[in-house]
Amino acid sequence: MKAKVLSFALLAMLITGYALLFPIVEGVRSPLIKVQTRGMILPPLVTKMLSLEFRGIAADFLFARASQYFGGKIAKREVVDKNDMMWLYRNMIVITDLDPYFEDPYYFGNSLLTWDVGMFKEANELLKKGVDARTWDWQLPFYLGFNKFYFLHENKEAADYLLIASKRPGAYDFLPTLAARLYSSGGRTEAAIFFLTSFMDNERDMRIKKNYAVRIDALKRILFLERSVARFKSKTGRLPRSLQALVQSGTIQAIPKDPYGGEFYLAGDGSIKTTSNLAQFHPEEKGRHPVMNKRVP
Repeated sequence: MKAKVLSFALLAMLITGYALLFPIVEGVRSPLIKVQTRGMILPPLVTKMLSLEFRGIAADFLFARASQYFGGKIAKREVVDKNDMMWLYRNMIVITDLDPYFEDPYYFGNSLLTWDVGMFKEANELLKKGVDARTWDWQLPFYLGFNKFYFLHENKEAADYLLIASKRPGAYDFLPTLAARLYSSGGRTEAAIFFLTSFMDNERDMRIKKNYAVRIDALKRILFLERSVARFKSKTGRLPRSLQALVQSGTIQAIPKDPYGGEFYLAGDGSIKTTSNLAQFHPEEKGRHPVMNKRVP
């Protein structure tokens, strides 16, 4: 009962304080609204204590603040650096401590921490929290498996998480088969296409969906070249000197174009690489990469 009284008293004080400060806040709001600023992050335990019975509301507020900050920077194509990303990660940790069942922080944090700045350890720690809390959600272990496979080349651990995902309601039927492929350490490009196609099918944001489509297209062209190199080797007993040798031997009619604007080439170990390094943004998007501050090829 005492806690409830204190909660309502605190709420009344906050409302009163806001009413008194409203004219001052409005006076400085116009110049400040044009600037993206990061807010202070309190330790999770302190945030929990201050939130009292309103942890869900506090989690919503912190998530909205982080989303607005990053949304504003990306919309203006401003550079987002590693300090920004660490601030994001710490926010997502606090938010999911307040409300471990809150879905959005796991997906939002993972998408920015992995593709944009390579903070795989932090992204995976966040996803693991979600896997443990949201025991009915098959997509969180699925994404964690993808990170292990695609970014960290940890196929066995990736397969383990795919099997966890496969046992949860609504999971794709092909997950056990995909896990088996990863356990055998074969078909990496084909497995990546499987992963990304499922991501694209479930994505509602059309811009992100388009990015997935371009990446899948590039991987399919790489898979075509990998299989062509394998046919050449099977026929001649050696690797081709270059991709051009595949054309000269009649194995393929032409070298496909990289949809990211680079050029495919044969690496010394026989794998297919591209000079674009499969950059995240399509070459039609001119200007600097909004996160990594690099010129898009």
